[in-house]
Amino acid sequence: MPILLSISATDLDDESLQELTRRLSQDLRDEAGIEASFAEQPAIPGTKGDLVTIGQILIAAVSAGGPIVALVNVLKAYVQRKPSLKFEFETRDGDKVKITADDLRADDMEKLLQRINPMIKGTK
Repeated sequence: MPILLSISATDLDDESLQELTRRLSQDLRDEAGIEASFAEQPAIPGTKGDLVTIGQILIAAVSAGGPIVALVNVLKAYVQRKPSLKFEFETRDGDKVKITADDLRADDMEKLLQRINPMIKGTK
């Protein structure tokens, strides 16, 4: 079951946020081995192509262990460069987990992994 990853930062305009989203999607694929792509909305009748949703990435369900740790490490690297970033994972069932810079501190990593592990693996 795909997971929607939403990215936000109060100090980024739409263009900067979309560029960051593009880089993050690529890094998730390259560094974490996670199937990630831009979230899209169906085209409005009378227009061509689907609309890319700014600041949103679709992530395929991830196996336990290494890939989840790799995903968290990629997010941690982004937050270290831009502490204002916030992430929200959402399943199709509407379950959500929000992640801020504080959640990505080394002493909170185990707790964070326990929160997101069931969601990312496709179990609750």
